[in-house]
Amino acid sequence: MGRDTEKILDHLSGTGSLTEFFQENKEVFNLLTIGEYIELELKNRKLTKASIIRKSGINKRFFFDILAGKKTPSRRYIIRLFLALNVDFSDVQWYLKACDYPQLYVKNKRDSIIIYCLNNKLTVSECNKMLNNVDLENLGFENI
Repeated sequence: MGRDTEKILDHLSGTGSLTEFFQENKEVFNLLTIGEYIELELKNRKLTKASIIRKSGINKRFFFDILAGKKTPSRRYIIRLFLALNVDFSDVQWYLKACDYPQLYVKNKRDSIIIYCLNNKLTVSECNKMLNNVDLENLGFENI
């Protein structure tokens, strides 16, 4: 267990003020927005915003509102974005958890298809076709 984790656990078992604790230790808590995570992935992968908008099928204005922190995307929008970014399954799981969304669950038929698509670097459109083929809700890409 890391030093920061031990410090947090020690404080949580005490009677001190949580508000003061959060203020004093804000650097140990993950404070990035989903937009900031997406920006990091774009930068790390040297991709353009236009290419991800096109690949994900997300409305341009909505995409920029996500990046600016003005809009919070649904879980399926996050999955669409990370499929378009070709993010690895384990990283998508981490991002979903960091953004307080349920992680993909292998025993859920729809989630297992999405996991397959992530692992095989399929496009949003290809993933939607697979979901449609078994009569499951797709990820909502307009150009299916």
